[in-house]
Amino acid sequence: MKKLLGIIVLGLLLNGNAYAGWFDKDKIIVKECYDSKNYKNFKTFKKNKNTRDADKFEIEINLKEKIVYRILEKDGELRIDQFPIKIKTNDYIIAHDPTGDLQFDLKNEAYITSVGDYKIQMLCKFK
Repeated sequence: MKKLLGIIVLGLLLNGNAYAGWFDKDKIIVKECYDSKNYKNFKTFKKNKNTRDADKFEIEINLKEKIVYRILEKDGELRIDQFPIKIKTNDYIIAHDPTGDLQFDLKNEAYITSVGDYKIQMLCKFK
């Protein structure tokens, strides 16, 4: 009887929305990014944040749609940009941005881009 109950409960868990997102490999969320050259960790970055830094900076990599969404919020103004993924390997994803490609190092959880001649490399949490 206990085995039957266990099978029913497990079946309900796996068939419902209780596990939604557990096995979802179509999206990668990149958040809590910080410049490792200037800050020890994300907490230190948040504590010493510049006024020119965004209030919210997050990236969603949608592998199914082959699109990268960059979400920025600063001073209550929301901006969402989208970029097509042009290269994807097991370790790297590169999305095309006319001002400088967005590079994602999946193994080291790093986000790399450039603004003009200035290269930006940040460590992030990839989920």
